[in-house]
Amino acid sequence: MALDLNLDSIKALPGYQKALMVAILVIAAAGAFVWFVYIPKNAEIAALEQKVAEINNQINVNQAKARRFEELKRENTELARQLAVLKEQLPPESEVASLLKQVSDLGTKTGLDFKLWKPTDRRPAPSGLYTEIPVEVEVAGGYHAVAAFFDRIGKLPRIVNVSGLKMTNTKIEKNRLMIQTTFRATAFATAEGGTQSAPGSATPAKPEDKGAKGGSGA
Repeated sequence: MALDLNLDSIKALPGYQKALMVAILVIAAAGAFVWFVYIPKNAEIAALEQKVAEINNQINVNQAKARRFEELKRENTELARQLAVLKEQLPPESEVASLLKQVSDLGTKTGLDFKLWKPTDRRPAPSGLYTEIPVEVEVAGGYHAVAAFFDRIGKLPRIVNVSGLKMTNTKIEKNRLMIQTTFRATAFATAEGGTQSAPGSATPAKPEDKGAKGGSGA
């Protein structure tokens, strides 16, 4: 009965009041939707969007790392190649004796007569990465033989530096220009632990003074 009365009272209201009541109900429903549905869902959507952004950022980071990894692999391959070349040029000290013998063999093959072959003290580089191993050398032979000898030294795969070059006692023998040549041949070796014998000891015996005769570097 009360409901009927309320309905009758509503029906009896003027049109503008009915419209106002409908507007209030609509606003109340919209407010309830916004408060109980839209705001919580919007916060959830914002959280999901942030999570998606974080995942996308992590994907981009991982992709950059993957690209960098491939680049690092290429760099590592190139560094390994360069290291192999350097190791070929700078042998360990245990192989320097054979390198110096190779140098003396080159002199013999070009027709030079070794008058002096005297290894001197090693000189460690300040960096500690390599050691200089010098040998004082004196040879006698034709000018072209000396030039060919130095040319072959320069073409060795391993580094041998020639310094202090002096040419004296030039004379003609059997229509050939003969020269007495002194120089220092320096081999370079990677540093190794332990004490080793002088690298020149593995080469054939050489005279220890310039007045000695013969002494082939074979």
